[in-house]
Amino acid sequence: MPFYDTLCYCDEFCKRTDTDCCPDYYSNLCHFPSTAIPKPTPTASGDACIFEGNSYGLGDTVQDNCNTCVCEVDELFGGLEFRCTTDICAIQNPEETNNQGKGWKAGNYTKFWGKTIKEARLYRTGTLQPPGGVAQQNEVDIDKAEDLLPMFDVRDKWGDLIGGIQDQGDCGSSWAASTIALASDRLAIQSRGTITQRLSMQHLLSCNSRNQRGCDGGYTDRAYWFLRKKGVVSDECYPLKSGQSEDTSMDKLTCELGYLQSYPCPNGDVTSELQRSSPPYRIGMNQEEIMLEIMRNGPVQATFQVKDDFFSYVTGVYQYSGSDGSEIEGFHSVRILGWGKEISEDGTELPYWLCANSWGTDWGEDGYFRILRGKNECDIESFVVGVWGQVDAGMHEP
Repeated sequence: MPFYDTLCYCDEFCKRTDTDCCPDYYSNLCHFPSTAIPKPTPTASGDACIFEGNSYGLGDTVQDNCNTCVCEVDELFGGLEFRCTTDICAIQNPEETNNQGKGWKAGNYTKFWGKTIKEARLYRTGTLQPPGGVAQQNEVDIDKAEDLLPMFDVRDKWGDLIGGIQDQGDCGSSWAASTIALASDRLAIQSRGTITQRLSMQHLLSCNSRNQRGCDGGYTDRAYWFLRKKGVVSDECYPLKSGQSEDTSMDKLTCELGYLQSYPCPNGDVTSELQRSSPPYRIGMNQEEIMLEIMRNGPVQATFQVKDDFFSYVTGVYQYSGSDGSEIEGFHSVRILGWGKEISEDGTELPYWLCANSWGTDWGEDGYFRILRGKNECDIESFVVGVWGQVDAGMHEP
């Protein structure tokens, strides 16, 4: 610790006896300013901090990914050295992940470079862990009489009725993005293409404020409650704005709609009716039941754990590259659109779920990712739900 004008490693305990109890204790240091060794100062020539081959002077700062380094005096040995913060970064060492042969490739993303894991989790996930009562709700019974296909993609069966990739931006709103996307898909499928408008994520994000946190996170079950009780307008009526600019302070969102049956859209050029859904229903953790539900009724929503390496995913069948699966980095909700199998470079068969993320098309496989199936990787199979839209009876498929 500092003592007057020097740096001390000794304390009062060390000088109570003649025996030197501290290896770095010297009686002539630290106790009195007159005998203290003065703090070293940088020399006039040759002293510099070096970063990536460049020289920096006293007080200069550089950014090393998500950490800030300041060129300071080395108080013990003299000269200059960089002292850096030690935060864990969202993008770490892709090559280290790739060398593990996990069946997927990692890379760098500009949108995540320079962000800490905490920042990435705050602004790019946002689903709060389902409360105990919700997570343990009864599962629906699914008839397994139908044969399963080895590969399936809802886009092959329902085409343009399935929505594309969203971009939640710097807003912790996957709870709203995945809920709205699932409800839009199911409504289009159930109505036989009569209702194809995409529903408004912004309506849900801004107006579903009761016990929700907006861009700081939310619960999917409360989002479905809002869809069932209040309903939402179309995305064209109330377009997304949260998270789409450099301003990430979106914790105070203003609802620009009332709860009447008809009212002007924030986008004044269009009109929109309210669309509602049924309560969500849970599908069991059995992969065959999840597959049957997708094949018969459309995409489902899954809530899973986002580990520290997931932000750097580029392609392949994802599985956590860490030594164990105990570290939880945050919860995230996505749509599962199908399944398949891939053979890895070493000949290992990797069954996977095909998922749609909400981080834009410049992440992953054009916005999609594949994750190991049948092993509950990162809890991807622990909490899977479906939902029905509230449409006229004549619109339902027989």
